[in-house]
Amino acid sequence: MEYKTPLLTINDPKNLHLCFSLDENIYALNAQNILEVTSLPMLNEPQKLPEYIVGILNYNDLFIKVVDIRKIFALPQKKYELNNKIIILKGDESLIAIIVDEVTDFFTALPSKIQRVMGENFNNITRTFYKLDDNVINIIDIINLEKVIKKAQFNENTTHYANLFPDDEESVCILNKRKNEIASIPNMNLDANVYGKDQYVIFKLAKHTYCIYSLFVKELINIKSYPITKIPYTPDFIMGIINLKGSFYTVVDLKKFIGFDADESDELETKTEGKVIVIESSELKLALYVDDIVNIINIAKECIEYKNELNLDNLFINAEAYIDNNVYNMLNIDKLINDQRLYIDSAN
Repeated sequence: MEYKTPLLTINDPKNLHLCFSLDENIYALNAQNILEVTSLPMLNEPQKLPEYIVGILNYNDLFIKVVDIRKIFALPQKKYELNNKIIILKGDESLIAIIVDEVTDFFTALPSKIQRVMGENFNNITRTFYKLDDNVINIIDIINLEKVIKKAQFNENTTHYANLFPDDEESVCILNKRKNEIASIPNMNLDANVYGKDQYVIFKLAKHTYCIYSLFVKELINIKSYPITKIPYTPDFIMGIINLKGSFYTVVDLKKFIGFDADESDELETKTEGKVIVIESSELKLALYVDDIVNIINIAKECIEYKNELNLDNLFINAEAYIDNNVYNMLNIDKLINDQRLYIDSAN
């Protein structure tokens, strides 16, 4: 039996779409244009805003207009909730953020099955649609959406969007916390040109301290900043997929994958404080969910002792490092990315 195709591999990224809902309607955006999906934060509200614009989002020191796409589609206005999502996407000339009810799924649209809407339709923002099972999915033309937003800058905004946000004390606190998290520049990004060849990322997994060679690591992120889209019919160690700057990564619960016992409180719904180590190989794009990322340290070669023990191999450890009376278990990255459980049987 040969395992050749990575689990959850996106075989046709140009036609991958992200679905979201507004009331009972389902819409889709080409995933290549999506930078990030995040939960609704508090927005900056300048004194005057053009039509459709809810506020301004400070996104890593970039100021992006946030659009109420419900208003563009002439849908009934309703109050925002904490579980509303914001999709940040790149248009032809600018970045745009839209508020949606819920992000629901991904699908690959076969070009031959995309159908054109007859006649004029909301400034041709939804010129095409796609039938997926029993659902009709309206595909948004991002370039035309961008044009509509540009035209709206000359129209006065008649909606008081500030009144649509939750105003109880707890909700306001949550919204402001999200706002600050989105505005801050991530301080854990790794760059192979900056970090030396002897540097390792130290992380916690259950009661164990692991480390991974920094040159394998693309980025370190907080899981709470990246909503996970669950994928049905996948192993329990697959938490779902995340969109990281337009690329999609399979989120693996490393603790479950290795086989450490999980507490009852360690369910996916409670996993909001853990960290993720993003790794990328020619075969796989993985986001490893761990309990905590502790540090980035230098480990000299003379401190490393390679092991050939079955019990360590089963824990994905191929070496141990000894520094200042501390033992660091070195993650066997080759064994990890070649594990058959991350692949589907190409013969079936």
